[in-house]
Amino acid sequence: MELLTHYAVPVIIVFFLLYRRFKRTVGFQPYKPKKLKVRIGIFAVIGILLFSAGFAKPQLFAFDAIGLALGAVIVYFAIKHSRFEQREDTLYYRTHIAIEAFVVALFVGRIAYRFLITFTNGGNAAAQTSVNDNAIQMQQFAGDPWTALVFYILITYYIGFYLFILRNSAKLTAVS
Repeated sequence: MELLTHYAVPVIIVFFLLYRRFKRTVGFQPYKPKKLKVRIGIFAVIGILLFSAGFAKPQLFAFDAIGLALGAVIVYFAIKHSRFEQREDTLYYRTHIAIEAFVVALFVGRIAYRFLITFTNGGNAAAQTSVNDNAIQMQQFAGDPWTALVFYILITYYIGFYLFILRNSAKLTAVS
């Protein structure tokens, strides 16, 4: 029973966070400039931290650059397909459903992959490792080129799309 609760609580928390991410990403979203600015700041800090962590493994910079480029392509298509809608007193925005679903799938897929790798390689042995072994595992996670690629795609997408929303919504609210 203890083993079930040991895994059930984190799994429930992860599913709740994924549900919130899906709800926040897919469909029309209310325009809240303060939230968008905070999210831009958070993603910028995460991007800077990931970039600075890359100095330990310079070969990651190629994956960072590819992630930035792919994220820019997704932002381009998101901007091209974005729509705004005024409902009562609130402005709403969204992009194409395929782009929204792709971004969520990318996020969820990478998390699922990392969980799969962690549980198949670590299992019960991970609970018995020392503090130094845990530090080594964290360096391996931070140094994973595919994780860096996916994170930079997401960081670029969210920063670029949110900046676009902030700029265009200001134009739309000035016209109204």
